[in-house]
Amino acid sequence: MRDLLRLLKLWRPAWPWLLGAVLVSLLTTLANLTLMATAGWFVTAMAVAGATGSAINYFTPSSIIRFTAIVRTGGRWLDRVLGHEATFRLLSATRTALFSRLEAIAPAGLDDLRSSEVGARLKLDVDRLELVFLRLIAPLVVALIVGVLVVLVIAWRGDGTLAAAIAAIIVIGALLLPLLLARTSRAAAEREAALASQIQSRTIEHLDGLAALLITGDDRRRSDQLAQLLAERMKAERQVVNRSALAQAMLGIASDAAVMVVLGLGAAAVASARLAGPDLTLLLLLVLSCFEAFAPIPAAAFGFGATASALRRLFALWDRQPLVEDPAHPVALPPGHDLIADHVSFTYPGRSQPALADVNLALPAGSARRLDGASGAGKSTLISLLVRARDLDRGEIRLGGVPIKQLRLADLRSRIALVPQRPHVFAATIADNLRAFAPQASDEQLWQALAKAGLQNAVNNMPDQLATYVGHGGAQLSGGEARRLAIARGLLRDDARILVLDEPTEGLDDASAAAMLSTIASSRGDRSLLLVSHRGGLSPASADDNQKPLVLGDADLAAHHRNQRADQQP
Repeated sequence: MRDLLRLLKLWRPAWPWLLGAVLVSLLTTLANLTLMATAGWFVTAMAVAGATGSAINYFTPSSIIRFTAIVRTGGRWLDRVLGHEATFRLLSATRTALFSRLEAIAPAGLDDLRSSEVGARLKLDVDRLELVFLRLIAPLVVALIVGVLVVLVIAWRGDGTLAAAIAAIIVIGALLLPLLLARTSRAAAEREAALASQIQSRTIEHLDGLAALLITGDDRRRSDQLAQLLAERMKAERQVVNRSALAQAMLGIASDAAVMVVLGLGAAAVASARLAGPDLTLLLLLVLSCFEAFAPIPAAAFGFGATASALRRLFALWDRQPLVEDPAHPVALPPGHDLIADHVSFTYPGRSQPALADVNLALPAGSARRLDGASGAGKSTLISLLVRARDLDRGEIRLGGVPIKQLRLADLRSRIALVPQRPHVFAATIADNLRAFAPQASDEQLWQALAKAGLQNAVNNMPDQLATYVGHGGAQLSGGEARRLAIARGLLRDDARILVLDEPTEGLDDASAAAMLSTIASSRGDRSLLLVSHRGGLSPASADDNQKPLVLGDADLAAHHRNQRADQQP
């Protein structure tokens, strides 16, 4: 319930849409009840008038019948339009708010989650939230209001005993029993929701790695695991569906019981002249049609377990705290872009051994530098500290002479174009992938960036060139082409004065790697270049001769830093 209240607070900007949709749904339901009850009363009254020869005003009831018929027809259309529009707006607002929150937490704050799991929560779990309004809040509010009004009308046109009996049947048969049955199946509903998310994330992972699975022969085992998960989900879903069907049957029994009570007590009231014959027909049809308003309640109750589970997973993401935050009083971005790491140390939470210990790095403005080291030496960790994906434990990193902790994150990262070791390629065209980092770039600028990254000829030979669709994760591109595309995106960022390439030559032979680095070095202009690699034989062609490569993992690293600082002193 606490998560539901948090969700309603998150939906506060859309409350006018919610209230409008609920109001239209209520008016439509009341119009239907009025139509049925008035029509029944009118037919019975006309029959009594014909049998007794008495006069009757048929203009008023016939006008009410026509008016409510129009309202019911138009209201049902408007109810669908407003209800779905409100739901789509809520889902869109929820995804936008959650994505903004994840943007502040990422990347380091989501390291323990697979991207497929985060994607499943953004897609599948958010989709389940449509049940909250469209199939839970709106139907429940409408049903409760209708139930109260029907009981009041019965007490007004009939008697208190009949009203109390109908109220008891509505509360027990239409509300309490479905809710109790739903509670008994809540564990199965939550299990089904968790399995659905797990199946989706694993399916994405298996499809992404399908080639490797087919080569290793592990595809059959993974397929059997998915089949087992699917069987477990079907079992949990079957439990929920069976009890939901039982709840629907009990609602039907409650409706029949209410009709029998109205006929029994109403007939006695007519015989004692406490109730007119036409009024009995009115109450009978009113009670019968009012149970239509309670028809969605069992489905809503049984869907709430899965929805509550989805809410818990979403807010578990939401409640993650960012590992880095903007300073309370940020300093203006300095004009210089020399990057200095001074005695930097960092240890990952939960580990005893530091990932970096007393590391120094000097990247003067416009210079090129290579950062070497074996896999696991801490190269990617140092990069994450440079862009403040994480905050260091000891030491200081300065950009243009200003400690980066005093700069806004957006300002700092606008100066650094990072091409990660495993760049993400969007399932879009080549042009869209490039413009994701430079929205205003012209086609000519895109071609120039591709040329600098050594990808121009390959794209030029593609049938659709810039409009070529690269597929999910760049499936239509080779590994080298995807890496060059990411480098072209970094080169497109004119505001970035520092270009950081993390393992840009991975998967390339020495000749291709050297050619790529030569092209990048010659086209970077006055930007600084930091090349991160475990291939010590490669260097940016324009690297400064007096800047020896920093090698992470060396036993004599501290002495190396001392000698380097001594060489740089005048």
